[in-house]
Amino acid sequence: MSESNGTSVWVGDLDCCIGIGYNDDDDYDQDNDRAAQPDLLKIELDEIGELQLLAGRAISALQLYEKSIAPSEWRQAIHQSEMTIGFSSPKVLQHEGERTNSLVTRFVRGMLNLGRPYAIARYARWERLDYPSALTATLPHGISALVNQLLASEAITRRRDVDASIRAVFGSNGMDGMVAYRRTGLLQAALHRIADDTPTHPGGTKLDRNRMRAILALARLHFSTVELRLGSLEELQSLLSGYEAERAIAQRDDARITTNGRLIQGWRLRHLQPLLNLYPYSIRHGLKRALEHGSTDFDRKALVNELALAHCGIFRMRLTRNAKTLVQAQ
Repeated sequence: MSESNGTSVWVGDLDCCIGIGYNDDDDYDQDNDRAAQPDLLKIELDEIGELQLLAGRAISALQLYEKSIAPSEWRQAIHQSEMTIGFSSPKVLQHEGERTNSLVTRFVRGMLNLGRPYAIARYARWERLDYPSALTATLPHGISALVNQLLASEAITRRRDVDASIRAVFGSNGMDGMVAYRRTGLLQAALHRIADDTPTHPGGTKLDRNRMRAILALARLHFSTVELRLGSLEELQSLLSGYEAERAIAQRDDARITTNGRLIQGWRLRHLQPLLNLYPYSIRHGLKRALEHGSTDFDRKALVNELALAHCGIFRMRLTRNAKTLVQAQ
C-alpha cells in the first residue's frame, strides 16, 4: 500500500516516506539505465518473481519496485538476511521451548537485533532522555553505573546493604514473567528504602523528582531490552501475552498517579507496553506473520524473505533520514 504525496511516497509496511528523488549519482544512473531499457528491468523483476512470506503471505518483485525497492537493493537485503539465518536445511522445526541455534531462533534474534537501535532512539525521544544515556542503560553494566550516579548526586554513601538492594533488583532470581514496568517499580521502591535508611538523607519522598524520573525511564528501557533477548517465537508470544494481561489489570485499576496536584490519566497503560511497539513497522509486521504462521514447519526461504524485507525497511528509513538531514543543512 502506498499513497502519493508530492515528491514522496508513504509506505505503510516500511513506516516511512520514501523520496522519489535520488541522493546517489550511481543509483541515479543505474535506474536511468533501467528506465531506458524497460525490458532489462522486466527481466530482473521476473527473475526475482513472487516471494513467499510467512503465514501464507507473499509479495512480488514488482510490488517491491513500486515501493521503491530496486532489484539491486533486494539482492543486497537477501544477502544480509542469509548471512544471519544461514544456509542449512530448507525446512526447520521449532519445537516449543526449544533454545537451540535453529533457523527460527536466528530469524527471531535477527529481527529483534535489527530494530533495536531504532526503538532505543524512539524511546529516548519519547521519554525526553539524551541518547548517550539511553544507550548506556542498555549495556550490561551501564544501568548500574547510572544508578550509582544517581546515588552520588543524592549524597547517599554506597554501603554493602545498598549494593545488595540494587543487585537484587537487577538480578534474574524470581523475575521470570515480570514485565519491565513491574521491575522498574521494584527499583523505585528500593531507591526509596535506601534513602529512608540513610541517616544523612531526608528520605525517599525528598529524592530529586527530575533525576528519579530519568533513572526510572532508563531502568525501564534496560529491562525492556533485556526481556526482548529472545530465542523462540514461543517466548515472544509469552512476553506479548504477559503485557496483555498486565494491561487488562491496569484498565480495571481506578488508581491514578498524582504529580503536582494533577491527575495523570492512563499513566500505567502508557508505560505498560513492550519495546517492540517502538520497532519499525516492517519488523513488527514480519514478526506478526511469524506468530500467525500456524505451524512448526517453517520454510527457510520464507524466513530469509521476511528478514530481507525488514532490512529493506531499515534501508529506506536511513535514506529518508539522510535526505532530511541534507535538506536541513542547506
